[in-house]
Amino acid sequence: MKKNKYLIGAAISLTLFSSCGDFLDVKPVGQMIPTEVSQFENILNNTITLDYQFIDNNYGCFYAFLGDNVKISENQMKFNYNATFPNQEIIAAYKYYSPVLDPHSTPMWWTYGYKAIGLFSNIVDGVNELDASSSYAKGVIAQAKAGRAWIYMNFALMYGPMYNPAGTNDAPTVPFRTSGDPTVGNGPLATTSQIFAGIKEDMDYACENCPQSVANPSRANKATAYALRAEYYMYMRDWNNMLADCNKAWELALQNVGGDVDKLIYNYSDFSYDESKPAEPEEGCDKEYWMDLLGPDNDYDQTINRENMLYREAAYGESKSRFYPSEDWKAIFDKENDLRWKLFALKAPGYSGVKNGESFNDGPQIVSTRADNMSTTQAYTHPLLLLMKAEAEARTGADGAALADLNTLRKYRYSGEDVELKNLTGDALLEEILLERRREQPLVSIQRVLDLKRYALDSGKPWAKQTIEHKCGNKTYTKSITDAYYQSLPIDNAILQYNPQWGISINDAIFEPYNAD
Repeated sequence: MKKNKYLIGAAISLTLFSSCGDFLDVKPVGQMIPTEVSQFENILNNTITLDYQFIDNNYGCFYAFLGDNVKISENQMKFNYNATFPNQEIIAAYKYYSPVLDPHSTPMWWTYGYKAIGLFSNIVDGVNELDASSSYAKGVIAQAKAGRAWIYMNFALMYGPMYNPAGTNDAPTVPFRTSGDPTVGNGPLATTSQIFAGIKEDMDYACENCPQSVANPSRANKATAYALRAEYYMYMRDWNNMLADCNKAWELALQNVGGDVDKLIYNYSDFSYDESKPAEPEEGCDKEYWMDLLGPDNDYDQTINRENMLYREAAYGESKSRFYPSEDWKAIFDKENDLRWKLFALKAPGYSGVKNGESFNDGPQIVSTRADNMSTTQAYTHPLLLLMKAEAEARTGADGAALADLNTLRKYRYSGEDVELKNLTGDALLEEILLERRREQPLVSIQRVLDLKRYALDSGKPWAKQTIEHKCGNKTYTKSITDAYYQSLPIDNAILQYNPQWGISINDAIFEPYNAD
């Protein structure tokens, strides 16, 4: 790319980005763009790379409502998820309304996803022009490429079908842009295969060149880069390469903490609620819901806590007013011994109030407070890396190693006499690992739905659900996980009208999922 062309493109891009996020320590003097590698590195410290990645402007996640983790009550649907609710795509997803996205509005996750991709691409282009050979410059480029690859991988699998090693993977998904020049056109929609091939190059570079450690998990260190590529292989169902990268990621993570697993995973036995501030709960509710959680350090509710590898905002909110955990999700916990259940699954006052002269009250409801009490991420954590490692081991026949890794995590998550599982092999072992993965994931994120899509390729296995049910009072909405509804997301009109080369017609349909039965 010519220098002048880059300067123009970067200046335009920086202007666009600066209206939505701070550049922290970037202080160019007399010029519009960074002129040193260190200035480009500082651009990585930008909330655009973290915020609204697959969540909406109220920190909800419509994609999670396509899954089986959450439920909406009759009262919530009638009085909260109505015509005035700002994120109608959540209602559409829960009811399987078509189209699931408003054709007249560009989603936040698309806008901010491509802003972040543009920022990462500007860093890659800019640093390459200044210094493409020093280890420091390569480290900055590698962190930008890791961030770009993470977004594109999720975009491809959300807007298209799951990668199928036995298929052609030729479904069009999203535009695949790697140029930092905003004047470069989008071209055709890239297929799943094309995006996976493109991000593999970014991931390989990141594994080779990311620094051993970073100041904040908003940026990828070398362990995180290997975890990213391990997840890529997981979606490709390349279990041997997945295992190799999980092993390397875990080895590197341990190196960063002197080999002490205790510094990678919190022992939930070390957490409690502050009894010095007693609460008077409403009848049928848990007093802990109103109390402060106490942890073993001051970081457990910060992004820099010991478990976070790559931090990207997960959805959160007062679930008691917007949704509840599903019966299906609640059923996967050992309620006597699972410390996650004891600490975070609390009975709280359900959705209630008076609207238009009509009173409603859901009564005490189990809610999940983990997102409120711990800094959760929809990207990578050390517990989830350990479970990816265990899954890869189980899928390659290394049952002993898989069980050992599963038990390592259980040591930090369970109490009682049966913390260590014994004599689990084959499908029973793999099913338990995948259940543990679901327990560890944020309740509301894209992760569970992407898992449901990939598990569908494990036809006939107990974890491979064929149909997803959403209940609301006496109504049940069902959809096959292999239905076209799950295989692609529609792109809105505002994007389509500027990209006629995609050959997708404008959708003039009225979007009113709140009116649907």
